Amino acid sequence: MQSNELAAPLVWALAYFLLGLLSHQLDGALYGGGRVWLPAGITVAALWLLPRARWFALLVLLIAAQVALGAIAHRELWRVLLLAFNETLVAAIAIGMSRGRSHAMSGPPFVRDLLSVAVTASLASGLLAAAWLQATQRVPLVPAWRMWALSELVGILVMTPPLVFCTRAARAHPEGIARTEFAVGLLSLLGMLASVYVAFNGELDRKVLDVNFGTTYVPLLCLALVTVAWGARSGAWSVLLLCVIAMAYDALGRGPFVQLVQLHASNALLELQVYLGMAALMALLIGAFKTRRERIHEEVSAWKGQVALSLAASRQVAYTFDVASSRFAWQGDVLTVLGVSAHGVQTLEQVLALVSPPDQARLRQRWLQEDDAPRLTQMLVRLQDGSTVLDRSRLLPRGRDGRRRVAGVWQMEPAD
Repeated sequence: MQSNELAAPLVWALAYFLLGLLSHQLDGALYGGGRVWLPAGITVAALWLLPRARWFALLVLLIAAQVALGAIAHRELWRVLLLAFNETLVAAIAIGMSRGRSHAMSGPPFVRDLLSVAVTASLASGLLAAAWLQATQRVPLVPAWRMWALSELVGILVMTPPLVFCTRAARAHPEGIARTEFAVGLLSLLGMLASVYVAFNGELDRKVLDVNFGTTYVPLLCLALVTVAWGARSGAWSVLLLCVIAMAYDALGRGPFVQLVQLHASNALLELQVYLGMAALMALLIGAFKTRRERIHEEVSAWKGQVALSLAASRQVAYTFDVASSRFAWQGDVLTVLGVSAHGVQTLEQVLALVSPPDQARLRQRWLQEDDAPRLTQMLVRLQDGSTVLDRSRLLPRGRDGRRRVAGVWQMEPAD
């Protein structure tokens, strides 16, 4: 294998190792909380983005990174290898079975495929690991399975989207952001950081607002606003930032979820995992539908541009006439074809002012008549400047609003 083919797997393995160190540092051993295995998201993202021809090298290097992490933690080699093969191979099988792996990079299809992979890989890997722990160390099966599965599931949901959305194929970030959207996103991001500080740092929320856990919902609101304003990519990175901050506070024994354990009311690990998992899902879903709407808007804009070019090349303009309001909506280069701007021909009287007096009555009757039975398919109309246009129009069926509309095309005829 060439060295350039090993470059990407090496980078992914290095990222796995560094995030593994970070996850171990934020383990929160004192209170048993904060365990979200972020490297699981690296594994899924690498398998998602790399071609299958490089999977073997990638899996070997990821397992080597896991062995290095195990050596730093002074764990037995055979146990580390067993768990490493479990995590990486299960993720590879889950992604290999995903039908949309090579195409879904953003939008609802990406969320569907990612959830399918994340749930399948985390549940299967967690079950195998929990069964092994029960057989070798007499660890209860269900609690171990729950901890392992949620740890990997949240790690995948938090870590995979920001990496996938950074690729050009994802198109999960708007190309241009208006000033208002930029300001809203920036204020929302600052609000998320401030609200996380209030919710996790000491008793400020209880002293000021007289609540213990209600402020933990405020960062989720700010996260949703960041995603709406800045797009799915920014929302995904904001989730990762929220995850790291929350894990750091939890590892230090501070924050609302640790307080629940101190009150013997809950499990800090599970509470934090569910909290971060819901934050990741919320940002994913909001970002997916925002990306989908932006793509639809881009497609409509491109279609309108093509229609306008086609109409201009054939010296035509299209219109829709609302009978009730007597107003026109034009498509095409109205200024070039008719010599007036589209704003100057919005009402019936403005349009009839362009037409020679003998043809004004005919056009008025044509557009305002009650039924389409006697309507001609086309009619020549002479304008005030002496040029001639061919009007092709028909009465459209009534829409849901019950309004009558006429759709047509004006085509400039040769001067002779």
